[in-house]
Amino acid sequence: MLDDPDSAVFAGGYAPLLARPVIARTWLRALDSYLPGLHVYIVLRVRYADAVLQQAISTGIDQIVLLGAGFDTTSLRITGAGSGPAIFEVDAPTTQQEKQLLLARANRSVGPEVRWVSCDFESDRLTERLDQAGFDSARPCVVVWIGVSVYLTRPAIDQTLADLAGICSAGSLLVTDFGDPETVTGRHRLVGARRTARLVRRRGEPWLTALSLTELTHALGDSGFVVRDHARTTDLAERYAPNGQPWCSTDDWLGVLTAERVLKTAPD
Repeated sequence: MLDDPDSAVFAGGYAPLLARPVIARTWLRALDSYLPGLHVYIVLRVRYADAVLQQAISTGIDQIVLLGAGFDTTSLRITGAGSGPAIFEVDAPTTQQEKQLLLARANRSVGPEVRWVSCDFESDRLTERLDQAGFDSARPCVVVWIGVSVYLTRPAIDQTLADLAGICSAGSLLVTDFGDPETVTGRHRLVGARRTARLVRRRGEPWLTALSLTELTHALGDSGFVVRDHARTTDLAERYAPNGQPWCSTDDWLGVLTAERVLKTAPD
């Protein structure tokens, strides 16, 4: 469903297990049994974002912004020895430092197109951080913002969308995710959603906000974005899994979408 060999760089103590196919399959099936629907969504939302990126690059878009990039490997898959698009990896400085350390230990490196942009979404202004890194708001871009907004407050989400409205020129694309609001409360009808909410809360990183497709569509519209495509977990499986039938559960409580910037307003 997704070919991502560089993910092993960030697998930590799980790397030896995942290196052995039989053990890896057993472990992943156990994970899927406990958190049904989560594994397939995490994998296929990356496949979805990759498809959007490749299509955009083929049309000439040469700026990519990864919001909350974390240990995502997009920069390793997309870059091409200085000839690829400029990629702005945006995340907390501590996360970026750890990522760079793990890359160095694995003797892997991102291309010169990658710019490391330190940003706290709750307190920093994204527009300022990207401007300092050389982002050109006069040219269209693709922004990938997945697996992040659930950890933010609603004001932080709205501020990020407002910032994107100020830096994304017409024709820019935003890939982001949505989910059933009940995932935050832990009262969802699906066991995978309930267990995931409890798990992240116990880890000290509770989910704070989950916007439904309708809520997110309205919020995007207020910032000048129009939703062009969306896919929930079952839709992603139909698009990308072999014969539309992945080996794992497709319990449906999360989704991903693409929105296009259709208006360009002057920043405040």
